[in-house]
Amino acid sequence: MNIVPIKSSYIERIKKGYPWVYTHALVTLKQMAEPGELVYLGDNKKKPFAIAYYNPLTKLRCRVLTTNWKMKIDSEFFYHQFSKALAMREKRFNSPYYRLVHAEGDQLPGLVVDRFGDTLVCQTSTAGMEKLKSHWLPALQKLLSPTRVIFRDDVPNRSKEGLPLVVTSPLGELDPIIHVIENSLSYFAAPLDGQKTGWFYDQRANRHWVSAHCKNKTVLDLYTFSGGFGIHAAKSGAKSVTLVDSSQKALDLALLAANANEVLASCEFIKESVFTLLSEYIENGKKFDVVIADPPAFVKQLKHKGAGLRGYQKLAKHCAELVAPGGKLFIASCSHHASSTDFRHAVETGIAKAGRMAKFLRKGGADKDHPIHPLLPENHYLKALLYELN
Repeated sequence: MNIVPIKSSYIERIKKGYPWVYTHALVTLKQMAEPGELVYLGDNKKKPFAIAYYNPLTKLRCRVLTTNWKMKIDSEFFYHQFSKALAMREKRFNSPYYRLVHAEGDQLPGLVVDRFGDTLVCQTSTAGMEKLKSHWLPALQKLLSPTRVIFRDDVPNRSKEGLPLVVTSPLGELDPIIHVIENSLSYFAAPLDGQKTGWFYDQRANRHWVSAHCKNKTVLDLYTFSGGFGIHAAKSGAKSVTLVDSSQKALDLALLAANANEVLASCEFIKESVFTLLSEYIENGKKFDVVIADPPAFVKQLKHKGAGLRGYQKLAKHCAELVAPGGKLFIASCSHHASSTDFRHAVETGIAKAGRMAKFLRKGGADKDHPIHPLLPENHYLKALLYELN
């Protein structure tokens, strides 16, 4: 392996666990390896101190796999890493439905693995992890003996890494719908063409504590996707739940979940743009006891941060106008470019513009199968807020 020299001012931080090396931390911008190849990181005397994979096509030039530069990166290495990740999840969850690998949070940059019983859905977002598939896939199979493995290798970042966007299955059939168990409820995910891996385990804990506020209440679940919040609310005894999404396929999955959990009678499904429906409801004076809004990221790039925050403010304002006096508003953001402070300020500004007084009740983040790397604030992407409005 080639040695990539790092500027001295960045070495200590990497040794302490910071997993990313940008171009400004390199001694030279000369290409040191091919995209995805393993390299040593070294000091100005070319003494190695870490192993990373390298990509000259991106500003984030190296992603660190280990600070033990004598380590061999092979199937045994990945088996050990996967075993640690599995042990952590098995301590916290009673059934095998969770995120097994959360990229840098599990010291495996560029790799996400969601487990759905005996099905594994993997996403490889970097050239390094793509090149290492011949090592980590056998390690996964040895550890878990899955009957089906699906590669959702269609995340946009792959294009920046020089990789194709594809969905394949090296093991088992490409089933368009798979079963999910969460909080003892049954759901259904679309691993082939749904968002991300087909399901959002990160909101598991938030769905649970929001549902506790829904008994005997009227509930509006916006951006419901496959019904995660709304079905849980219905199962917790909500008087009625209106589930809204612009995707008919997402609503079809939510309908399957409503049937499976025997709550169809209390659920209404609406295919519509959220802001269009909100405007209609506001004009008609519609009110709900609990309003839930879990939108896709409004800030996908840093340069769009201002517009995205204004979008969250607008969403919070419209949602607040629909909350009945004494009711609850839950709103979330998965935009890592918007900090917790930025997001909360946007939401509370929106609530105030709706003429409502708010009592802040709770904040949440991603569930415990999404560990946050302590040196990467970017990992702390999910922000969730709960308010009572007067």
